[in-house]
Amino acid sequence: MKLSLLQFCLALLFTGLSYAHTSNAQEVLDREVSLQLKEQNLENALSKIEETANVKFIFSSKLIKSSRFVSLNVKQQKLSAVLETLLKPLNISFKVSGNKIILNRLAEASIISPNVIESPVTGKVSDSKGEALPGVSVSIKGTKKGTSTEMDGTFKLNADAGDVLVFSFIGFATKEVKVADNQSTINITLEEAFSTLSEVVVTGTRSSGRTKIDTPVPVDVIPLSQVTNNVGQVDINQILTFVAPSFQSSRQAISDGTDHVDPAQLRGLGPDQVLVLVNGKRRHQSALVNVNGTVNRGTVGTDMNAIPATSVEKIEILRDGAAAQYGSDAIAGVINIVLKKQIGLSGNVSTGENITSYDKNYAINFSNGQSKSVNIQDGLTAQIGLNYGIKLGKNGFVNITGEFVSRGATNRTGTYTGQVFPTVAGQTDDQIIASKGLTRNDFDMRIGNSEVKGGGIVVNAALPINENIEAYAFGGWNNKKGNAAGFYRYPNSVPLLNAAAVSATGLANSIVRTNVFSVYPNGFLPEINSDVTDISFAAGIRGKIIKNWNFDLSNVYGKNTFDYGVDNSVNYTQAIGTTNFQRTFDAGGNSFSQNTTNFDLSRKYETVLSGLNLAFGAEFKVDQFGTRAGEEASWKNYNEKAVGVALGSQVFAGFFPKDAGTFSRNSYAFYSDVELDVTKAWVVSGALRLEKYSNFTQTPLNFKFATRYKLTDKIAIRGAISTGFRAPSLQQSYYSKTNTLFVTINGVQTPVESATLPNNSRAAAILGIPTLKPETSTNYSLGATAQLGKLELTVDAYQIAIKDRIILTNNFTANGDANLAAQLTAVGANTANFFTNAIDTRSRGLEAVAAYSTKIGKHGIKLTLAGAFIDNEVIKGSDGKPAIKASETLIKSGQLANYFNREDQSRIEVASPRNKITGTINYKLSKFGAMVRMVHFGEVVYLDPTIITEANFVANAFNNNTRETLDQTFTPKTTTDLTLNYQIHKAANIAIGANNIFDVYQDVHKHSGNMSLGRFVYSRRVQQMGFNGRFVFARVNFSF
Repeated sequence: MKLSLLQFCLALLFTGLSYAHTSNAQEVLDREVSLQLKEQNLENALSKIEETANVKFIFSSKLIKSSRFVSLNVKQQKLSAVLETLLKPLNISFKVSGNKIILNRLAEASIISPNVIESPVTGKVSDSKGEALPGVSVSIKGTKKGTSTEMDGTFKLNADAGDVLVFSFIGFATKEVKVADNQSTINITLEEAFSTLSEVVVTGTRSSGRTKIDTPVPVDVIPLSQVTNNVGQVDINQILTFVAPSFQSSRQAISDGTDHVDPAQLRGLGPDQVLVLVNGKRRHQSALVNVNGTVNRGTVGTDMNAIPATSVEKIEILRDGAAAQYGSDAIAGVINIVLKKQIGLSGNVSTGENITSYDKNYAINFSNGQSKSVNIQDGLTAQIGLNYGIKLGKNGFVNITGEFVSRGATNRTGTYTGQVFPTVAGQTDDQIIASKGLTRNDFDMRIGNSEVKGGGIVVNAALPINENIEAYAFGGWNNKKGNAAGFYRYPNSVPLLNAAAVSATGLANSIVRTNVFSVYPNGFLPEINSDVTDISFAAGIRGKIIKNWNFDLSNVYGKNTFDYGVDNSVNYTQAIGTTNFQRTFDAGGNSFSQNTTNFDLSRKYETVLSGLNLAFGAEFKVDQFGTRAGEEASWKNYNEKAVGVALGSQVFAGFFPKDAGTFSRNSYAFYSDVELDVTKAWVVSGALRLEKYSNFTQTPLNFKFATRYKLTDKIAIRGAISTGFRAPSLQQSYYSKTNTLFVTINGVQTPVESATLPNNSRAAAILGIPTLKPETSTNYSLGATAQLGKLELTVDAYQIAIKDRIILTNNFTANGDANLAAQLTAVGANTANFFTNAIDTRSRGLEAVAAYSTKIGKHGIKLTLAGAFIDNEVIKGSDGKPAIKASETLIKSGQLANYFNREDQSRIEVASPRNKITGTINYKLSKFGAMVRMVHFGEVVYLDPTIITEANFVANAFNNNTRETLDQTFTPKTTTDLTLNYQIHKAANIAIGANNIFDVYQDVHKHSGNMSLGRFVYSRRVQQMGFNGRFVFARVNFSF
C-alpha cells in the first residue's frame, strides 16, 4: 500500500487507536515465509510478502524509496528474520500493529518529516585510454533519477547503498554498478561497444525496453551520431539507404516536387506505409504528393531530411507491422528517430563533390561505334552542424542543434539528337546551330540531383518536476530552397497555332513563336524553385501516479508547407498577345498539418510469473491539408480561342483557384498492450487498437501477437502475426492539379495536359470511381537471433498481404462522354487521373544481419554483413494479369488499361532493388581508423506501360533499327565506400574518403526509344543507387 506523507500520518493514528483489537505482534513475526525474488523493486517485494504472510505494509514510498531494486531468497524463515534481512541494509525500520507493519527510515527523527537524507555518490567516467567522457548518462536503475557527467567526466548523484547505477553513452557498452555500503566514490571506465545485440530498444514496446536479442520482432539500431563520422552522406535518407538494407531512398530527377523531397521505402513498400516517430511520437507527413512518373508514384511520405542529422543520437527501425500499437501507416514498420540529449558542445563540418565521368554523347557515340566519357565535377556539397547541451536545473537538460546544408546540382544529361530549330530550307539543324555560334551542349537538360540550400534548428529538453514526474519538450524548424529543371523547350517545340485557332483568332500561326523568340531566341530551360518549410513542436509530462502506474500525456503539432515557384518560363497563351510576357511565376503550393494528443498508462508487475507489463492509451488526432492557388498568370488561359496551346506557366502550371481550399478530418483511437514474461526464456505480447476517422465509415480494429523463446541464453526464436491499416491521406483524397506531363509517343517525349482530380469530384463519379477507403494488411514474421561469442546473427522472414491498395490511376480521356469532356475542359486538361483502391499486393522477404567484432592487441575490428531479399507482387487473376478493382463504367468504356498498366505494376514489383546487401569493415588502431563498405544493389526492371506484343515493338537505333521491346532489366551493381579518419586531438577527428570510389553507374539505356532522343543516358523511372558517380569528401568532427 503506497501512501502520501499525510496519508501515512493518518494511518499511524488509526493504527494506534485500533491496536488492542488486532493480532498479537509476535504471532505475526513468527509466520513462515518462503520467497525467491531477483532484482525486483522494493514495493513489489513487499507486495509479495503481503500475499505470503497475510500482512499489510504501511509506508511512504518517498520515505523508504520503494523503487530501489532488491533480491531475496528465503525458505521457511520467520517473517522477523526476513524483514531484518531485507530492510536493515536499506536503513528501514519496521513496527508491527496487528496485521499491519509500519515501515520508516531509521534516519528519520519524525515520521512526518519531509526531509529525506540522501548520500551523495561522486566519481569520474573515462574511456579505455583514460580520457574523460563528458555527457555520459548516469541513472539509478528503476527510477527517473539521474544526471550526466561534466566536461571533465565527473558526476555527482544522490544514491543509497543497494542502488544500481547505470552508465550509458552512445558508442560505448552500458555498464551497471551496485552502490556498496558506505561507498561514496565510483570511478568507471567504459569500453567501446562493438556489439549491437545488447543495445536496448524502446520502439515496438510500451515496457521499459529490451535488448535487440530479446525483442520478439526485428529492430535495427543505427547509432547515427557515430555513423555520420565515417560517411560522406549528410542527410538521413541517404545515410540509411547505405546502412540499412531494408531501407531504400533514391533521389529523383525531372519529377516536379519529387526532385526536392526524396521518397523513402521500407521493405519495398510505399513511403506512406511506414510510420515515422521522433522520440516515440508520431511525425507529420509531407504536403507533397508524388504524382509524376517516378518510383512511389501516388504516395505521400514523411520528409525525414527535414530533421538535421546532427541532432540525432540514434535511429531505431522496427521491421514489422505495428498498426495495432501505433496506428495508421505502420504496415511496413516504424522508424523512430531519437534526438540527442547529451551535455556539452559537439559538431561537424564537411564538404565534398562528385568527381566522375560518363558518356554524355552515348547516343551519338553508340551510333558511330564509339564510347568516350567526359570528366565531370559537380554537386559541391557543404554542411555544418552544431549541437550544444546544457543542464537544466539539477537533473534536466536542454539540447540544441543547428545545421546548414548546401548541395549543388548534378547533371548526367545526354546530348540531344533531335531537331532544335524550325526547319530552314537548304540548311540542316546542325548548320543552323553552328551559324548561331552554338553547339548541342547549349541545349542540355539538367538530369540529376536538384540544387538545395537549407538549414534547421532542433531543440530537445526535459526537466524533472519532482521525484516522480518529468516535463519534456522537443521540436524544430527547417527550411530548404531547391532548384530543378524540367524538359528543355527547344525553338522547334514552341507551338504553332493550328488551323482552327488561326481561323478563330485571325492571327498568324507563328505568332507564339515570334513573340517567344523575341525573349528566348534559342528556346528555354524552365526551372522549378521550391520553398519547403517544416515546423514541429511536442510537449508533455510523464512519470508515476497511483502505485507504480507510469503515465505519459503529450501533444505534438507539426506542419509542412511546400510552395512552388517557376522561373525562366512562359505562359504560351499570354505570349500570343504580347512580347512582354511574364517569365517568373508564383505557382501556389500545398500544406499539411497534424496535431496529435496522446495519453498512455503502463505498469510493470514484477511478481506475475517473470514479469507482466500492462499498457493502455488513447489518441486524438486532427489532420489538415490545404492548397494555395498560384498567381493568375501561372494558370490562366489568356486566349481561349487558341485551342491546343498549353496554358499556364511552362514546366509547372499553377494551382487553379478552384483547386484551392482547406480540408480537415479528425480521428480517435483506443489501444491496449500486454507483455508477459511467462518465464525468463519465454515472452509473449499482444496489442489491440480501435481507430475511427471522421471521413470514412470503417472503424478498423487491429491486433498484434508476438512471442520470443530463448532456446539458450544466447539463442532465441521469435515470431509475430498482426493486422494493420492505412487511412487514405488527405492529400490523396483532395489533391487537385493540372500538370504538363511528357509521355512517350512513338519514342518521343510529348507534352500532355493532365488533371489529377479529387476522388470525390464529379468527374470521378461519372467514371464510377468509388470513395477511398483504408488499406488493410495482415503481417506474419518468423525469425531467430544468436550471440555466439563475438558473432551476432539475426534472421527474419516475413509476409505482408495488403488489400485495397491505393494507387494513382493513369490518364482517362473523355472517350466520347460529353459530361466527362466538359469536366476536363473546365480544368484545361486533355486527360484526368484519380486516386482509388485498385489492387491487392503480397510482399515476402528474408532479412539477415551478421556482425563479428574482436580486439587483437590494440587493433579493433568489426565486420558486418546484412542483407534484405524482397519479393513484392501484385495479386493476379486467373489470366495471370493484375486483378484490378475497376469501375464497371471504365470497363465498359474500354479504358481498363488506363487504370493500372505494366509500368505501374513494375513500380511495385521490380522498379526498386529486390535485394540489397551491405558489407562493412571497421578498423581502429589508437588514433587511426578506417572503414570500407560495399553495398550490392540488386537488379531493377523497367516495363513499358503499353507495349506488350511484338507487333507494337519499337525500332532500336542501337541494334540496326530492329523492332524490340522497350522493357529493360538493369543488372546488379556494387558500390564501394572508403573512409580514413584520424584523432588529431582528444576533442577532434578528421575524416577523408570517397563514396562509390570506383565510380560505378547503373546500366545505360539499351534501347534508343527510352532515351528521349539521346537525353536520358540513365533511367529516371527505375533506380538503384542513383547516377551521380564517385563522391569525394572531407569531414571534421569535434566534441568538447
